[in-house]
Amino acid sequence: MKIMFFYSAFENLGIEYLSAVLKKSGHETRLLFDPGLFNDPFITISPLRSFFNFDQYLLDQAIAYAPDIFVFSATSSTYLNALQFAKKIKHLMGKKIVFGGIHPTSVPQDVIAEQAIDYVIVGEGEEVLTELVDCLQAGKPVKGIGNLWFKEKEIIKNNSVRPLINDLDCLPFPDKDLYYRIIPEFKTGYTIITRRGCPNICSYCYTSVLKKLYPQQPKVRIRSVNNVIEELRYALAKYNFKRLRINDDLFTSDSQWLEDFSQQYVKYITRPVFCFVSPAHVNPAIVKNLKQIGCYQVCMGVQSVSQEVRENILHRFHSNQQIENAIKLFRRFKIRCVVDNIIGLPGEQEADLLAMLKFYNQNRPNRICVFKLIYFPQTDIAAIGLKAKVIDQEYMDTMAKQPNVAANTVHNRTEDKNKRLYHLLLIGLRFFPKRFIEFIIKRKLYLYIPLINPSLIETPLSMVARDRLDIVRRRYYTRYIKFSLKLILSKIRLFRNKKILNN
Repeated sequence: MKIMFFYSAFENLGIEYLSAVLKKSGHETRLLFDPGLFNDPFITISPLRSFFNFDQYLLDQAIAYAPDIFVFSATSSTYLNALQFAKKIKHLMGKKIVFGGIHPTSVPQDVIAEQAIDYVIVGEGEEVLTELVDCLQAGKPVKGIGNLWFKEKEIIKNNSVRPLINDLDCLPFPDKDLYYRIIPEFKTGYTIITRRGCPNICSYCYTSVLKKLYPQQPKVRIRSVNNVIEELRYALAKYNFKRLRINDDLFTSDSQWLEDFSQQYVKYITRPVFCFVSPAHVNPAIVKNLKQIGCYQVCMGVQSVSQEVRENILHRFHSNQQIENAIKLFRRFKIRCVVDNIIGLPGEQEADLLAMLKFYNQNRPNRICVFKLIYFPQTDIAAIGLKAKVIDQEYMDTMAKQPNVAANTVHNRTEDKNKRLYHLLLIGLRFFPKRFIEFIIKRKLYLYIPLINPSLIETPLSMVARDRLDIVRRRYYTRYIKFSLKLILSKIRLFRNKKILNN
């Protein structure tokens, strides 16, 4: 059968794995890639987003390929965009539509209730999607396929949850050509995962959703070093990539594995590396191994410098001393360190935000990224927020059906002003010396800073910064250049054709 995937803006490893297993089973796959110009986590500019709309271009591609099934992978942030396009596909072509990803996994009952959607896959999807496609091809019932939600005579049904794939080495390497045939420049930066899962179950993270879905399953499954190196050697020979992004939630969770991997990596690969780390899994031996494999930058989740908030609200168990030590280690080994933080947490006080400002003024990473808390469906933080009455059930119901609308809701405008102020201070911290910031704090001069929207600073920084674009910048900007030109040229051709007809 012919299967067409839909995804927006970035490379999706999950889709590449799904494509690989489907091809292994004899099916044909293609990607419908929405470039998401001016509508991604780094850069969102509404007027430009409307102008650079690619829906008609994508619909033309879908009609030309004429697939049997469309497959959409959606996070809460991308769900509405995917759903709107799925409705157009269903109306225009009437094909079977499958939804998977963390948002459908979190609220499958709400997603499958949409008229345009025929099937929802929860959790891990390689085996599920392959069995579903095989059954549809053979005209067999799907009621025995684990992890699947479906409709039978308009009645919603769901099958039991199957175990996780424990042996990740048995999976084929991800189908990178799915993306590379559309944007060959993506070859410059190779993305890989060496494990699935995370030893931490942070309350705000998708791992707290999967914990409920797979309560008895292992938190982390790790590929063998040999299997990872084999993929990288194959990719290096085929694509000659320039940098490697390791997309594990926490790459340094197994120190012995990392040591074994580093020995093989320097022997066969030798490409600069980006990865994600946690303060609880950083020590001199780990950082030494990261340096050995050519790690040039890490992104470290901190989220809060309040021990009480971290443990009771976020379910993160590391100390401020560990955060400080990690920043110092990365500085000593000359590895750039970007830290992620969340503001707007339940129970968070202004004193906590001021403490964060003081902490980072003393312990300066290369960049501080600040995110507003979003109560994603079925996460532990959502239950905490409901109990604390900072959100209500109506909010969570909207989050399930229209997550983009709910995510942008401002609950308390007074609190939001305080958060905006500290957001501005944190992102601007690196541009001023310590003593100047200390003077500002001591005199409370920060209270006189104009309360502009932080995104007005974050957006241009993201456009030029090398330390938050985790992928190679050439990949990021190529997407904009390539598809902007494509759309502008198509509009010029359309204008000329209309002019010729009018004449």
